[in-house]
Amino acid sequence: MKNIMELFKGDAAKFFGIDKKIMAPARTELIHIDMTKKTDDWVFLTEDNTYIHFEFQSTKKPNDLARFMVSDAILYTKERKTIKTIVVYSSNIKSAITELNAGSIKYGVDAFFMATLDGDKTYNEIKAKIRAGEQLTKQDLMSVVFLPLMKSNVHKTKRMEQAIQLSTEINDRNRQLQIQAMLQILADKFIKNRSQLSKIKEMLNMTRLMEMIIEDKTIEIAKNAIKEGADIDFIAKITGLDKTKIKKLKKELQTEAS
Repeated sequence: MKNIMELFKGDAAKFFGIDKKIMAPARTELIHIDMTKKTDDWVFLTEDNTYIHFEFQSTKKPNDLARFMVSDAILYTKERKTIKTIVVYSSNIKSAITELNAGSIKYGVDAFFMATLDGDKTYNEIKAKIRAGEQLTKQDLMSVVFLPLMKSNVHKTKRMEQAIQLSTEINDRNRQLQIQAMLQILADKFIKNRSQLSKIKEMLNMTRLMEMIIEDKTIEIAKNAIKEGADIDFIAKITGLDKTKIKKLKKELQTEAS
């Protein structure tokens, strides 16, 4: 999970309108005195040594704020760092209560409504960028992740499938895997229909399998080209592999031959 969250480093929080640089993931599992494990969605340590706590919701239950308050109180007690909590609501929710008055305790969160984002427009813009070979920004990558939660004329399951397909076209293997892993986490949380969820997971598994097969074939082509004495620049051009990777393959082949 922490490896996946590498995508959130830097200025990625600007996606939610937060002008703070994220430095590293922070603890999300909190053990309370009664030995009940409190698991938050995402918690990050920022550049000013404070926490940003994200909760993702497709419902707005009366007890939600109290639950978030308890988690934040435990985290603050353990770490003594201030916490900013953002509740991210999927596109079916247009408004929500953000303050809880418990007498001596007054608790508030910020709400971010995915209904304010046009998923159809975002999907078309990112698809056009990828097809044109443009470099995607951190904000673009975050948009791919959260496409299924945005306002759209298509069902969120269909939009999830489109987001997975977009991820396969990103020209960075690590980014692909991070985004696909995050999409699976969101699918587990927001898609309640078992057959639809099963279809999404099957699509993700097939995507990863095909990527592995393609990668294996690409490496085999590179190895054959190395054996034929092809230039490293030429091999990089025909396979798309990084030159460092090709040099490593060449060294491995030379070791095997000796």
